[in-house]
Amino acid sequence: IEQGVDLKVISGDDPRTVSGIAQIVGIPHADSYVDATTLLSDAALENAATCYQVFGRVTPEQKKKLVQSLQAAGHTVAMTGDGVNDVLALKASDCSVAMAAGSDAARNVAQLVLVNNDFASMPKVVAEGRRAINNLQRSASLFLVKTVLSMVLAVCFIVLPWQYPFQPIQMTLISAFTIGLPSFVLALEPNKDRVKGKFLVNVIVRSLPGSITAILAVLGLNIVSYTTLGLDYAQVSTMCVLATAWVGLLLIVRLSFPFTPIRAALIVVVIGGVILGATVFPTLFGIEPFTQPMIVAFAVAALAAVPVFNVLYQAFGSWHAKRQDELV
Repeated sequence: IEQGVDLKVISGDDPRTVSGIAQIVGIPHADSYVDATTLLSDAALENAATCYQVFGRVTPEQKKKLVQSLQAAGHTVAMTGDGVNDVLALKASDCSVAMAAGSDAARNVAQLVLVNNDFASMPKVVAEGRRAINNLQRSASLFLVKTVLSMVLAVCFIVLPWQYPFQPIQMTLISAFTIGLPSFVLALEPNKDRVKGKFLVNVIVRSLPGSITAILAVLGLNIVSYTTLGLDYAQVSTMCVLATAWVGLLLIVRLSFPFTPIRAALIVVVIGGVILGATVFPTLFGIEPFTQPMIVAFAVAALAAVPVFNVLYQAFGSWHAKRQDELV
C-alpha cells in the first residue's frame, strides 16, 4: 500500500470464501466483495472493477474484462495466476506473472515466472525494476545534456565567426567527471520510488535545463571574450570547458536530492576530479592559466548559471508534474 499498489483478488470460487481468506492474509478492504454472476453487463463489470477488492465466481472472460476496465481507468495492471482460466487476463495485463508449478498455458503467456513458486518474491522484483528504471532515467539525463549541448553548439558555430570552443580531449574531462562517474554511482543506488510518466519525457525534462544553461553560458562567454575582452581561442576554450563542468555539477546536485553519504562523496569527487585535471594536467586537457579578465568573465558566467538553471529546472519540473496530473 505504501508503494501505491492496489490489490484485488479475482477468483472463480465463492466470493464469501475468497473474502474470508483474503481477510486472513491481510488484503486491505477484503470485506468488499462481489459475486461476478450478478454482473450481467459490461458497464456493471467496469463499475465493479473500481468499487470492489474481491471478486468471486469470475469467468475467464470476465477476468480479462476486469483487467481491461482497470487499464481503461488509467491503471497499470499486473496480473498473477497459475491456471488455464487465467490465461486471457494474463495476456491482457501490462505485466503477467505465473508460478513455475502452474499450468503450462499460464507459464507460456506470462512475462515473468516465479521459479520458487513464492509470491512473496514480488516486492523484491518490483523494487528491483523501479531501481533500474529510475536510476537509468537519472543517468540518461546526464548523457543527454552533453548530446544536446554538442548538437546545438555545432549548429551555432557554423554561422558564428568563431571556432568551436571544445577540443576532443576536453570533452573527455567533462564526460569522465560529470557524466561517466556520476551515472555509474547513481545507477547502482537503491531506488524504490514509483515510476511515473514516460521514460523519454522524464529524461528530456531533467536534461533540458542543464543543456540550455550550458549553451547560454558557452555562447555568452564567446561573445564577451571575443568582442569585449579580446581573449584568444585557448583562453575562451578553457572557460567554456569549466563552465560546462560547472553546469554539469549543478545537475548532479539536483539529481542527488535527497543527499546520502555516497551522493555527497560523489559531488566531492566530481569537484576534485575537474580541479585536478585542470591544475595538474593543464597541457593534456588544453587548460590555460587564468588571467584577471578570464576570472571575471568566468565568475559572472558561473554565478549567472545558478539562478538560470534553478529557474529552468523548477519550470520544467512544474510543467511535467502538472502534465502527469492531467493524464492521471
